[in-house]
Amino acid sequence: MNHTPFPEHLDQILSQSVREATSLESALQREGAALASRDLDELNAAVADKQSRVQALEALTRQQTELLQREGYETNAHGMDCVLRDWDEEGVLRPVWDRLVEVMSHCHRLNQVNGGVVETSRRRVDQALHILRGEESRTELYDTRGRAFSASSSRPITKA
Repeated sequence: MNHTPFPEHLDQILSQSVREATSLESALQREGAALASRDLDELNAAVADKQSRVQALEALTRQQTELLQREGYETNAHGMDCVLRDWDEEGVLRPVWDRLVEVMSHCHRLNQVNGGVVETSRRRVDQALHILRGEESRTELYDTRGRAFSASSSRPITKA
């Protein structure tokens, strides 16, 4: 059990979270560059690094959640605002928290961009496969659960 006083323990967790988030940001940037250059080896390395950083951040988030709960705070943004109001008279924790929020927001945007690149590439491959199979236009429909599926009429390429 950690006997470090609450604000110092929280500072340690937040500071480590910022370091991990910054490393995640770097991994996402590397992933984006690898996607753009179609460098499979670098992509695999960046994805492995990204997964490692996400796991570390999840563990730190669990520690932060446990710490806040133990002190009687909510484990959301309002709870952190209350913690900072109650415990950060010297203004030490607020800049670390703000930096973590900023970096994680940037990570979210990078991940969305990378996901968009992957989805666009997947669609191009899918279209090429449909052409090679001799399939005509694809119509995207939705089932009763709202899930998309494609209805296509096909004609073998040999009959085209």
